[in-house]
Parts: sequence; C-alpha cells; structure tokens
Amino acid sequence: MSIKININDKSYEIPERLTVEQYAKAIQFDWNDPSYYPMIMKQLTGAPLSQLTYAPEKAKTLGMGFIIKSMNERTECNMVDLQSLTFGEWVDLDVYITGGLDQNFEKIVAILTPGAKWADEAMWAIDQYAQFRIYTYRQYSVLFGLDETAEPDEDGRVDRLAVARGWYKIIAGLANMNVLQMDEVTAQPLKKILNFMALQKEYQMEERERQLKEQRQKQRARL
Repeated sequence: MSIKININDKSYEIPERLTVEQYAKAIQFDWNDPSYYPMIMKQLTGAPLSQLTYAPEKAKTLGMGFIIKSMNERTECNMVDLQSLTFGEWVDLDVYITGGLDQNFEKIVAILTPGAKWADEAMWAIDQYAQFRIYTYRQYSVLFGLDETAEPDEDGRVDRLAVARGWYKIIAGLANMNVLQMDEVTAQPLKKILNFMALQKEYQMEERERQLKEQRQKQRARL
C-alpha cells in the first residue's frame, strides 16, 4: 500500500522502500532536528520545499514517521566475504566509516555490496561490517593500542584526516617507503597484513624490554 501526501490537490508518494541513492541524500540532514523535515521529505517525495515548510506540524511528523520506518528496515543480501577483504579495502572502509556514514554511504556500499539498489540491503551489509570491524579491532587490540574493553568509535566522529594519514604512514612503512610497492601492500589479504604487523609490534616490544633490562643492569652495576 503506497502512502501519499496531498498538497494543493497534488499527490506525492512517500517511498515504502528507499533506494541507495535516496538514502544517501536523506542522511545528509540532521534527523533529530524537525526543522530539517521538509528538506528530507522533499528529497524523498519531490514535493515543493516551500509548501512542505508551511505544512501542518502533525502532517510533517506523520510523514517522517513513515520515512524513518523505511530508514530502519534491514534486509539480508549478498555481500563481499569479509574474511577476503584486502588490506586496501579495509583501510578505505575504515577511513570512510570514521568520516561518517552521511558523507561516505555510497562509497562504503560500493565496497561491501557492489551494485546494491536498495538501502535496506545496503544497511544490512554495513551492519555486518560494523560487527566485523569491532571484532577485528578487539582481536588485534595490542596492535591497535586498545585495552580489553576498547572498541572503535562507531559513530565515526573523530579526525578523518588523521586516520587517513595514519593508515598512509603504515602502508608506506610496509612498502619500505617505496611508492611503487604501495599498491602491492594494499592488494594483500587483510589478515596477512594484520598478522605481520602484529608480529612486528611483538618484536618491537621485545626489543624495548631487552633495552630496558640492559639499562637496569647497567644502573645496578654502577651502584
């Protein structure tokens, strides 16, 4: 059953199921601020903004209720095997997630479920990735400098550029500062690179402990 809003004897349909493109446009606005309701409804129905702005508050709230229901829907779909992600795909996704879903929704979807048409399917895939991301960060908590209870910021409101620079430095280091080898690094399986980085960090921690032990021995010898 289609749901419509009537303005000046003209009907505008509220979509029961949002496309990826519609969802990407709608999440550009603050859904917690009712002043944005007319703009969101315009994006999804095509109704004139000038008339939506002066529509009764009750009508706008009711219309937004149907839209929010569509936004919250999830439908299982085919998506990439998360265990087969490359290191480069992981880095891109991490930067996009950190930058915010509102800014990078379609880029994230293009990696996780290429060619997806419906937002409820795309959001299901993103939810699966979010769980995988948290699990991966916890699995490599020592590597990422997390304690046992730490997990990445799911709402993605940290310094996106700082995150991107951090990953770029890691890629450059793994490529031995050779720009021609950077694509080779990003094309490697994610787990292969993370395991290697974890081993590197283990060696660094062991070397640091060895140096501290030598310093303590020298200090005792001087006493």
